[in-house]
Amino acid sequence: MAINTLNGDPMHNVRVQFTVPNVEDVVNLDVLVNGEKRHLRFRVETFGWDAEHGSTEDLISILRKRIMNYDSDWELYHIGSPYEDCIPVTFRYKS
Repeated sequence: MAINTLNGDPMHNVRVQFTVPNVEDVVNLDVLVNGEKRHLRFRVETFGWDAEHGSTEDLISILRKRIMNYDSDWELYHIGSPYEDCIPVTFRYKS
């Protein structure tokens, strides 16, 4: 469990990895936290990652720019491992 702060108050994060097959757009997830129902939305995007035609630093710089210019209603949640010339990036909807 990671402990962050939000507005000076401790904010406890629980990160759970789950697999949802055949996702084409957005994953909507309802969870109970301390008896309170919360609705979470996640979106997975894949970005090009051609390691044979660019240095790691260049690829990271390109990925960083894409993340920084992504829809501001979504926040970065997770960067996955590159595979088949692409890298999956998960965003969480800001609620």
